[in-house]
Amino acid sequence: MTAVLIALIRCDGPDCGAETHTPFETSRASVVRRFRRPGGWRTRPGGRDLCPACWKTGHR
Repeated sequence: MTAVLIALIRCDGPDCGAETHTPFETSRASVVRRFRRPGGWRTRPGGRDLCPACWKTGHR
């Protein structure tokens, strides 16, 4: 049996539980952020991650 680390990004918006990851194996959050940026995920100063829904509603 093997174990695989999968990086997961959680939205830091208020009362939001959105999560995202990549369809391929990676253990680096920076790879997930780069892969999900075209889909609307944003990273703010201080390392805060925001999902597309929170970004559109102005939780910046």
